Amino acid sequence: MRKHGLTTLGDMVGIWRRLSQGQQDVLLAAVIGLVWFVSLNLINGTGLRPHNPAVSVVTGVFLVGTVAFVRRIPRIMLVIVSVLYPFVYAAVGTGLAAQLGLTIFGQPEISDAALQSEIHLVPLLVVGYLAASAGVRRFTCLFFTMGSLAALMIGLPTVVAIVLSHVNRDVLRGDRYQSLPRNIGSLYSYIDVSLFVFAEALICGMVLLGADSRRRRKSVALLEQRNAELVRLRAVEAERAVVAERTRIARDLHDVISHHVSAVVIRAQAADRVADQRPEVLREAIRWIIASGKEALTAMRETVRVLNTASPGSGPDGAGGAGSAGGGFAAGGAAVGGVGPGRADSGGGRAPVPDLRDVARMGERLKAVGIDVAMELPPRQRQLTTATDLTAVRIIQEALTNVMVHAKATAARVTWQSGPQGELLTIDDNGTGGPPPVNVLETARRSASGRGNGLIGMRERATAVGGTLAVAAGPLGGWRVQAWLPPQN
Repeated sequence: MRKHGLTTLGDMVGIWRRLSQGQQDVLLAAVIGLVWFVSLNLINGTGLRPHNPAVSVVTGVFLVGTVAFVRRIPRIMLVIVSVLYPFVYAAVGTGLAAQLGLTIFGQPEISDAALQSEIHLVPLLVVGYLAASAGVRRFTCLFFTMGSLAALMIGLPTVVAIVLSHVNRDVLRGDRYQSLPRNIGSLYSYIDVSLFVFAEALICGMVLLGADSRRRRKSVALLEQRNAELVRLRAVEAERAVVAERTRIARDLHDVISHHVSAVVIRAQAADRVADQRPEVLREAIRWIIASGKEALTAMRETVRVLNTASPGSGPDGAGGAGSAGGGFAAGGAAVGGVGPGRADSGGGRAPVPDLRDVARMGERLKAVGIDVAMELPPRQRQLTTATDLTAVRIIQEALTNVMVHAKATAARVTWQSGPQGELLTIDDNGTGGPPPVNVLETARRSASGRGNGLIGMRERATAVGGTLAVAAGPLGGWRVQAWLPPQN
């Protein structure tokens, strides 16, 4: 039964939320009117019954109308209730309606000259709150509602005094009329000042409360709008991080595999050309290819392991797509590849750390395929642990791969100058392809075949750590690739 009751309540709430604002207001007004008039009927025969029940009917009518329409036409209802309610209340409560020939309220005699109950202030309280909540300026709401209350509590005895000065004395039978004000002079002793001040303060509080309710609704709407914008921006940033991560993975795999495989292919081609005349060269090449292939396979497995470890979503918060991708692009992307023990990077995984011996072996691979490489490297005891150092290794590796595959060179020179101003890398070759085209870095584009990835990858790596990369004609007759990388803080 409890579950069924909760389900029924939930259904009612759902139906209520599906109604339009106007339908909700009308339904709420109908419920309030039903409760109000049923309550009046119940207290009609008790001591709670006011002297003139007609004024309670007037209050109920204005209350129902206010709730039903004030949110749709707040300014109009504010004016109507503030102006008409005191007048109608006074007309019915003092007998002025009867003097004008309006006997529909069933009370021809003057009954009272003041509020018969504080609950009769409800229409003014409600219209002040709802109008301010609907967007009417606070000053406007305070002017009309507080002015209406003054008209009701001060104007009501005034109307009585005016009526009694002209009314037929026959309607004054009964003791309860003796205390009514007979003239304007006796009016002020009749007004309850403390009730008037309290009622004005109460109306002022209701108006301010309504204005604050509107302010809070606007704040919530603004927060919801900003939250939706943040969700959208987060989706855009996540998509950007995914693209950056894909670029990083492609660049890492290219750098790790291209250097080894290119050397293997060139060595195999050279051995194939002399296999018939010099079989011993073929055997030596096969042994070298086997060793290089194993090294390449090891490097590729290590790269895949690092990429799996630093994959999006593996972070401690379970939503590491943007964080891991961003870190991997900046630091880990420049670090993956080669061999070595490994180090923690900002991408959340452990990137293998190449050392200067690995850089020297890059030159040995080129020598094995017939390219004489001279290297000027920092001291061997230096540890390559920063993102700048690892970026330098990868730029040298890619530049040498380009020399081996594209330059048709017989000699190359690698210079790595390290100082307080940063790292300066220079790779020259004597390739026969001529000087590089003007703006070669700006015109380089990635392609499905992988052509163009080398220059783009080197430039991206340098930019990721705040450095620069330039390609120009070199002193050996071929290309010069020069990169400056800032010192790592």
